[in-house]
Amino acid sequence: MKEHSPLSYQRIEDAKAGDFDAYRMIVNEYSNALLSVAYSVLGDFHEAQDAVQEAFLKCYRNLYTLNDPAKLGSWLYAIAHRTSLDFAKRSRRTLPLDETALSSDNITPWLEQYVIHDSVWGALQELEEKSRSVVVLHYLSEWSMKEIGQFLNMSVSAVESRIRRAREVLKQHLARDFEHYFHTHRLGRDFEQQVSEQVLKRAGHFYIPVTDKIQATAWFILHFHLETSRHGNPVLESGQELYLLECQHHSPASLPVLTFEVASVGQLGHQLHQQGVRSEPIREDDVFGKWLGFYDPDGNKYLAIEKHG
Repeated sequence: MKEHSPLSYQRIEDAKAGDFDAYRMIVNEYSNALLSVAYSVLGDFHEAQDAVQEAFLKCYRNLYTLNDPAKLGSWLYAIAHRTSLDFAKRSRRTLPLDETALSSDNITPWLEQYVIHDSVWGALQELEEKSRSVVVLHYLSEWSMKEIGQFLNMSVSAVESRIRRAREVLKQHLARDFEHYFHTHRLGRDFEQQVSEQVLKRAGHFYIPVTDKIQATAWFILHFHLETSRHGNPVLESGQELYLLECQHHSPASLPVLTFEVASVGQLGHQLHQQGVRSEPIREDDVFGKWLGFYDPDGNKYLAIEKHG
């Protein structure tokens, strides 16, 4: 079992100071904890993920109000719980069996998943909500009993007794391997990437998905002579930061991730060609005027449009 490092406190302070990479570490560390809270209220992992994303957005907006880093877990728990209750108020709380599913070739596996879900959630209804959170978090995360207790504001002995009780209840009601059911819903770095993208989009920031932030930052500095912020992000002439998000699985989109104006598209195209940057032929149309598409080492596309006048 992993233990939280005291460095987590510094990480929280860094996140409060605007270090987005530090915030991402918080998301990665607490995703399954918040998922256990949301699932214990909503009873559906897909809806719970939506609630967790919303909770992390609220966390990002209000992290500056957290005065004591040691209380991050309980603070996040409260946000996730309130958010999940809000989701529950507007949810139908049942899984729809639609006509598309009935007519498709996937009806058998769909029904199997529905039955497993219904059985697990039915068994968990024998437990009160806090005990549901304890046992779900136990199977979703790799946290120790001590860490679960700190997050849920319970003693280690209370956590252990609730887990024993929950196991007995689940075994009485379920013949299936319920531990595997929870394991398959664990959240990882892909979810953290989704949260990060949503936060930056809603906050109006620019973000670029990359496989290596250090190399990508060096590429921007080399080819565009950009300065960096105190958090190490490239800064555009407008003063806005580019958030380079490291992701495990990156599939470049066909659309440009960033479009900007330049004094001369021809001059930029010549410069990029000289520097060995992959680019497209210069084009001109009635919509953009003269423009140029080019790519970074991760395959992200950019569009440079020549200023008018």
